[in-house]
Amino acid sequence: MATKAYASHEMVAVESRKQLRLRETVSYFLLAILGMSFWFFVAVPFASHRETYWWLAMVRTEPLSKSLDVISVTYRPVAQAVTWLAFRVLDPDIFPTSGARQLLLQLCVYSGFAFGWWILFKAAPHRRLFAWIACFVTGVFFPGYVHLFHVYGLMYVPVMLMVGALVFYYASGEFRYREGLFAAVAMLLVLWHPFAPALFAGFYFGFLIETARQRTRQEQIRGVLLLGLCLATAVGMGVFFARPDARMSLHVRLLGFATSYLTTEVNRIASVFALVLALLTIASMNIRAKTKLVGAVVVAIVGLLLLIKAVPLVLLWLCVVLIKLVHSKRWSLFFLTAAAAMLPFGAGIGAPVFALFAVTLGVYVTSLDWSGAEARLATVPGGVVDISLVLATASIIVLRTGVGIPVLNKAAQPLLAERERSYQLEQMIYWLHNSQYCSAQIGFAEDAGSPIDSGNYGLVRNSRPPSSIEDVRLFWNRVLRCPGSGGKESIAMITFGGTTTRDSQTVFVVPGRYAGTGTVAVKSTGAPESERQSDVKEDVRATVARASK
Repeated sequence: MATKAYASHEMVAVESRKQLRLRETVSYFLLAILGMSFWFFVAVPFASHRETYWWLAMVRTEPLSKSLDVISVTYRPVAQAVTWLAFRVLDPDIFPTSGARQLLLQLCVYSGFAFGWWILFKAAPHRRLFAWIACFVTGVFFPGYVHLFHVYGLMYVPVMLMVGALVFYYASGEFRYREGLFAAVAMLLVLWHPFAPALFAGFYFGFLIETARQRTRQEQIRGVLLLGLCLATAVGMGVFFARPDARMSLHVRLLGFATSYLTTEVNRIASVFALVLALLTIASMNIRAKTKLVGAVVVAIVGLLLLIKAVPLVLLWLCVVLIKLVHSKRWSLFFLTAAAAMLPFGAGIGAPVFALFAVTLGVYVTSLDWSGAEARLATVPGGVVDISLVLATASIIVLRTGVGIPVLNKAAQPLLAERERSYQLEQMIYWLHNSQYCSAQIGFAEDAGSPIDSGNYGLVRNSRPPSSIEDVRLFWNRVLRCPGSGGKESIAMITFGGTTTRDSQTVFVVPGRYAGTGTVAVKSTGAPESERQSDVKEDVRATVARASK
């Protein structure tokens, strides 16, 4: 049964691909990545942001061999070394960092993710439908792609490519002949990021189920051994190379799981869109019309209840996606998507990037088996796509020049504000370095830790710093801070969004168009210099132990 369904799927895929000419292929691919690309080009390049300060401090003051240590929650020595070298290209000896070099490196990260989408686009049986769904999904659920603005986003590029390659060779029917090579590559990629072998193991488990009857006894044993090796590689890396402080309770992991999807689905508009995606997935299934109607009603009721309870509806969409895969007996894609959906549980810190791969697979699965929608889209003039691309490009140019576009300005404001705060922070600590307060300790009026440690999970960012104080303080203490005078210590409090601090004298102000005013206010703590130096050393030790997420 599964073999017949797979063969039918292939015939539809081949027929659909024949109908797309080269120009249309290019146009529809650009449409597929338009959502992601739009927000990226509106804001690129970011200045130093989030863990960038940790990397700048370490690359400036430690040898390359430090990159091979267990410096992160997950041990990924090759990715750490590559990222270390990328920060050398950024030139940590210059601060503020070079905007041109930031742009170059951020474009490299963007290109890696875009290439992953190209592989998925080539695999899609219904490319027009896939492109339109991908366009809106990457635009609405953009938070996971904030890593495009970070050099250390390079760590996730091979994971995206692994997802694309697995889907492509599965769709082409050629994975069976390359499973040994894939297994070897997946096990090697554990040195880059353990997500890669974990996702491969999920996919391969499903593939073994699909092809069990087609395999000889020897081939079945060989497949089970390959699966066991991949699982052992992924789990072994997490167990034997984990930092002691990286251990999390079940409660924290569950909170991190929920928070990753909350930070992906940032507002009610995104929630409603996720509900629409769930309904579209029901409509795309090869089931009777009455069953579709009942399913749509059930999904709509559940969606409204989840909306009232503030539960992310993107989880509902992914559940419907998994149901569709079970119904079509695509066990490879089912276990791949299930594994991807559970990545936030393993990470445990609530960042939206961990939900990105499940959402990406959701796009592909939603577009499957819906030949009717593809046929209707085929009647839409190709100029509609071209005009959409031209309008999007013009909008990017207009937004970059600062001219207002009512709806887009409001939608872009959070991203533009975050970008502006990152530049404000650079300006403020650079000013402190060249001021009479260059020996002061620095602090933030508001915390900016991991999403699960932040109020409202970091969704309210009006005055939230663009980096954690631990990372910025490490860079300040190691690189920019001047030796103390031996007298009383001063603390330079940095605030964003126009907020003020009590009992402090404002000494520097950075105006902002999108993020409000950034300020530096100084106050004396009365602590002698000897105690200050002790506190600084303790802070540096704590920061090094914390490292980057």
